[in-house]
Amino acid sequence: MTRVIVQALALMGVYLLVLTSTKPADAAAGLALGLVLAVGLRPRLAGRSAPSPSWRGLLALGPVLATTALEMILGSWRTARFCLRGGGQPGFVEIPRGERSRHGIAFWGVLTGEAPDEVPVDVDEERDVLIVHLIDASDPDAVRERHRRAYERFQRKVVP
Repeated sequence: MTRVIVQALALMGVYLLVLTSTKPADAAAGLALGLVLAVGLRPRLAGRSAPSPSWRGLLALGPVLATTALEMILGSWRTARFCLRGGGQPGFVEIPRGERSRHGIAFWGVLTGEAPDEVPVDVDEERDVLIVHLIDASDPDAVRERHRRAYERFQRKVVP
């Protein structure tokens, strides 16, 4: 039951973020939708209880969100600097997929897309790379290292 409530609250949070609203009526609608989805999407296990949530994964989410918030701030700064002063070398950077699962790639894409100076563009499965466009791609090795380090230190603990 706790898992359903946590999932419903998370879905409500996403709903409110999409609406960019904090109105109580919107929160109530989001909670209702979240409960319906959380109950409806529960795994059906014959004769067994549902697996317990990964508390380690939930605890690891804090540093991921903090790192993403920092990247959003730095990305906003880099974008403002680019718009006001020019400079930089916009371009694409290929980041090795590494050990990321399909869900890990989706998680990476959402987190990377939050910073305004980076946009996930594609996943090239043949070459096993993730492609991202940056406002300043002048040092692609540093970009690859930053993404590798973020995955190893934070993201992998939440979604492998």
